[in-house]
Amino acid sequence: MSHLRGLLKPAPTSPTDQFRWTDKRPIRAQVTSGFRTAAGLIAGYAVMLVCLGGWAVVSDHDTARSGRAIATAWGALAFAATVMFWTANRWARFVTGFIFGPAVPKIVGVLAFGTDSYYSTHSISRVEVAEFLAYAVAVVALTVRFVGKHPPPTTLLDRFALTFFVFATFRQVVIPYRFPPWSLLLGALGLLIAWSVHRIHRPPRRKHLSRQHHRLTQASV
Repeated sequence: MSHLRGLLKPAPTSPTDQFRWTDKRPIRAQVTSGFRTAAGLIAGYAVMLVCLGGWAVVSDHDTARSGRAIATAWGALAFAATVMFWTANRWARFVTGFIFGPAVPKIVGVLAFGTDSYYSTHSISRVEVAEFLAYAVAVVALTVRFVGKHPPPTTLLDRFALTFFVFATFRQVVIPYRFPPWSLLLGALGLLIAWSVHRIHRPPRRKHLSRQHHRLTQASV
């Protein structure tokens, strides 16, 4: 019950500055932290594969599948959703810092220097690339708050929005692309709602700074 209650409260978001070259901790602590990070990355990759595989089975309407296979796929999706929801405060930074953030300059490069042969080879149009660029920029803008040394806590709404966003993105991956891409748009809508609530409840910067100044003044006295 205590773990479930903890999900209702904002959880500290893992900062991105933990990936640093200068680490003054003892060697044993660094090795332990490295193993934990590696295990987390492997586990996260495995959960993503489970989610993608589950969506692939559920979304495959061309091949007849048994009821047991469909039930197993839905069970895999439920498992992946539970893990993602539970650990959202740990992987939130990856959405911008390691996935969509680095993708933006690459897409810009494709639009700027891609030739007609490039688009024909990859079976995409310049318009589709521009659409994905706009989507990636929107995702970065809505999730960049999770990147940094002191990111805001991950709230219950953030957990729902991030998990739904990943599920919607993987859903789009396994189905044919059609405009408008409703799965991607719904995933971005979830991020927009969470971002809007965060902006509404975020204290004004001046008040926040004045409170910090007041605390420092009281501490010095």
